Amino acid sequence: MKLPVRSLARLAAVYLGVLLVIVLVAGASSNKLTWEYAHEAVLNIRESNPAFYAELERNATREGVSVDEYYYRILTKAKGIRTDNLLLMGIDLLRKSFDYYRENPKYDFPHVISITLAVMGLAMVLVVLLGLFLGFKLASGRLLGTVEGLARFFNGLPSWWIGAALIAVFAVELEVFPIAGLRSTPPKEGLAGFLDILWHLVLPVSTLVFVYVWEFVVTVAHEVRGELGKPYVLTERAKGLPEGLIYRKHVLRNVSIVLSSFTVQKFVEMFTDYIVIDVLFGLGGLGTLLRASFVRTIVPAIGVVVRFDYRLFFVVTLSIATITFLFSLLLELTKGLLDPRVS
Repeated sequence: MKLPVRSLARLAAVYLGVLLVIVLVAGASSNKLTWEYAHEAVLNIRESNPAFYAELERNATREGVSVDEYYYRILTKAKGIRTDNLLLMGIDLLRKSFDYYRENPKYDFPHVISITLAVMGLAMVLVVLLGLFLGFKLASGRLLGTVEGLARFFNGLPSWWIGAALIAVFAVELEVFPIAGLRSTPPKEGLAGFLDILWHLVLPVSTLVFVYVWEFVVTVAHEVRGELGKPYVLTERAKGLPEGLIYRKHVLRNVSIVLSSFTVQKFVEMFTDYIVIDVLFGLGGLGTLLRASFVRTIVPAIGVVVRFDYRLFFVVTLSIATITFLFSLLLELTKGLLDPRVS
């Protein structure tokens, strides 16, 4: 197998473009937040330490700038931040953010990412397997129109609504599955612990499968119908080859080539729904961390105040972009293995 160089280069270019946007937005956010911090600090200094404020004002006047800008320059110089380049500011922010969360015991990013990959990987595998099985079954049947209607119906429903319905029926009413969380209390160990985690994943994974499997079924069924009418299939049938062998040797291979591209597209879409499902079921993955980046504080005189933790937000965003890129890269290599023409 030769590497699909053009496709890989295109993927790398897209990822680098996304990475550049994230870095530039991070730099702009860092610059804006530093300005806001400097402005608030100057107001506080003017109220609490008039003598120090007067000194800042004299120095600012000497340099021909406002007190806010003068104090902003002091802050950025003390932190070693280059304010003349948003790209460098963004890289510096991301580097310091990763260092901070790597050393902070409150955040275990490898564990969080493993939860995300486990949930999405299990959901995607089930979607593909069910899509292939039902798609092959329905390709020559009369129920394909019904499944197309189901695909439109489930695509129109919010994933959180389906998840909430499953919780209401199977967790609250029937009490068959747990409502939320990833492990029971107290946690189980060994094989029992592994089975307990799978038991907790049934509802969130089922939610994602319900949303995406129908479109996979429809896509596979139409592709199979198209393949069954091609001359090479008719020739193989004329030779007397069994239908199962024709399906496995030819039809499945060609359908898999199309399905690999479709899977990449749906995996990217699934990430949005996964973030919602992760929060809804309290799984503790990247969705939970993304939600945590919007810190809610109750202030008696005001109410709930939402503060944006930009460091955590950009680390989570970059993690999602990297996982998507690696998954797309893997499927592109798989496509090259299935179809040498891709290379």
